[in-house]
Amino acid sequence: MTSASTDRSRSDPVHIPALGWALTITLVVLYLLCWIAALAVRELPLAHGWLLLFSTAEPGSLRSLIEGSVASVAFAWISALLFGLVYNRLSRR
Repeated sequence: MTSASTDRSRSDPVHIPALGWALTITLVVLYLLCWIAALAVRELPLAHGWLLLFSTAEPGSLRSLIEGSVASVAFAWISALLFGLVYNRLSRR
């Protein structure tokens, strides 16, 4: 074997900025889809439940969209940072 061979018992570290952007896009798009569903069908409780995780405003309102989007971004980056640090630390063992 050459020195370029990889050790299969170790995994590559998580790239935290890439994870942060991926989570940000995912959570904001999911929030936007649920916000649109709340506008289209006011009686759909599943969409409202997701919206209420990130905002206390009335589901389907402009305030809900803004608050929820900002909270989704913040949650995504906090999650990426925590997950990335913990995963990278544990994967070294």
